[in-house]
Amino acid sequence: MKACAFYGKRDVRVVDIPVPKVPSNGVLIHVKACGICGTDMHVYNSALLVEASTKKIGGHLIIGHEFTGEIVEIGPDADGFKPGDRVCSVHNKGGLAEYAAVEGDRLENLFSIPDHLPYKTAATLEPLCNPVHSFHMREPGDDETVALFGSGVIGLGYLQALRAYSRARVIVVDISDFKLDVARKIGASETINAKNTDAVKKIKEITGEHTVRYQPSTAGGCDVAVDCAGIPLTLRQCLEVLKPENGTAIVAAIYEDEIPIDANMVVFKYMSVLGSMGYYPEETEEALRLIADGRVNRDILVTHTLPLKDAARGFEVQKDPEKSIKVVIVNE
Repeated sequence: MKACAFYGKRDVRVVDIPVPKVPSNGVLIHVKACGICGTDMHVYNSALLVEASTKKIGGHLIIGHEFTGEIVEIGPDADGFKPGDRVCSVHNKGGLAEYAAVEGDRLENLFSIPDHLPYKTAATLEPLCNPVHSFHMREPGDDETVALFGSGVIGLGYLQALRAYSRARVIVVDISDFKLDVARKIGASETINAKNTDAVKKIKEITGEHTVRYQPSTAGGCDVAVDCAGIPLTLRQCLEVLKPENGTAIVAAIYEDEIPIDANMVVFKYMSVLGSMGYYPEETEEALRLIADGRVNRDILVTHTLPLKDAARGFEVQKDPEKSIKVVIVNE
């Protein structure tokens, strides 16, 4: 079968490997669609998280974990599924392939999807689970203001989750007009292109500028600030735009660089800083309901679909923020 293998930084290749054998307590899935995840991009760009995000099959490191498909075979000791079931994997490795095997102890990460939900759409489930978790860590009220830095698939997923439950004012910051346009369509109250505008200054103009005891810099008036961009600057900006007391910063990104921050700002503003990574099973089910019920439009985020044979090109497309939000690889 064909599969996409990681060879090194900026080097993935479509290779021929054997079809995995069905585990005795697991299932074999004919993969229909697989998203290229932000974690996959960390593997691709920097060789980070390789072990956590690839599966060794036939001597190759097969990438991909956001996949959907049809179960074609079950092991004699497998429970809970049957051939013909339509399923979505939220974190089982080896998904950028024609077939993927899921062992019995990993079946808890496999979810049934309704017949009306396209495989391509359902493949965006996992990058909604993370934002649903981030949202529930500190749920903004209807009268509060949120600053959201980064409008990639995670940032826009956070915006979708928030809009499903809250009428809070949301200011979205990015450097891509293309992504900011999508943010407005999803429900951003205001958008700022940080390439052209001082984002912190503009947010302070919008939310009010406040003095902070013992601090040389002023504060914005945001109740919640979320970093989905994953660069040192945006994390520092998140901390600065929070209001002087009881603001909450949610860190929902992975950073490739060490980040110096002003810890005194955290102290003197009495803020909470919450790290958000992963999600609970019930949040996966919640995210799936939001998609299946049409409360969030995930298709607006799928900017490209490419066949498996073009998976390497898919990674190059995914890393271009001016052209892509979510690339999904499909099996023809």
